[in-house]
Amino acid sequence: MTRIMQEIAAASLGTIKTDDSGSFEAVYLFPEKFCGFAGHFPEHPILPAIVEIMTAVSLVGEHAGSRQRLVAVEEAKFLVPVRPNQQLLVSCRPRTLKGKILFEAKLSVAGTVSASFLIELAGSGELP
Repeated sequence: MTRIMQEIAAASLGTIKTDDSGSFEAVYLFPEKFCGFAGHFPEHPILPAIVEIMTAVSLVGEHAGSRQRLVAVEEAKFLVPVRPNQQLLVSCRPRTLKGKILFEAKLSVAGTVSASFLIELAGSGELP
């Protein structure tokens, strides 16, 4: 596991919550010393979009119980910057689109959607 994925996992604040629709969510908090903030941007750190995506990938992997690899990102919208020490709610739900199983991810800070996107993943059994 890469350092950034280890730090994303360490930023998780608790257990994954699931509901009857198949959706699941978890809360993350990225401290000021989180490696993803380095250089993005000095004195005004924001969580890079790729880290937001990788946090959703990490959540799906933890929920599935297997490592996941990002294959594609669709319909990505990054609306509000995520800053250090903000609680980030990451919600995912499986969705079938064009015959593929994708995960719809929504990230929120203080009740405001900060990002949304669809991710296609390959599970550990599908990894080369």
